[in-house]
Amino acid sequence: MLPLLLAAFALKPTLDHPPAITGNCNPARVHFTGHIRADAPGPVKYTWVRSDKPSTATFTLDFTAPGSLPVTYDWLLKGPAHGWVVLQVISPEAANSGMVRFQVKCGK
Repeated sequence: MLPLLLAAFALKPTLDHPPAITGNCNPARVHFTGHIRADAPGPVKYTWVRSDKPSTATFTLDFTAPGSLPVTYDWLLKGPAHGWVVLQVISPEAANSGMVRFQVKCGK
């Protein structure tokens, strides 16, 4: 009998920084871009974690082959603000991009 070999599913979420900030603070748009790299085909579930609340929505990328797929997230804010966002992969294994911080300045 041959031993069963299980390949590890390696994932690497990354976020570009700094995020693009546009608008006049009524609202301002903080636009996050990044990628999720997978070394095998299959579905990858992920979410966005923000400094002001826990994540609620989950999204799925379907990798048809190993590689990298783009992801984006927009946060609309009124007035000056600061915070952070993390791209969090949920399955098939947990991984995250680390925090990307931002600051929205309004006026002079």
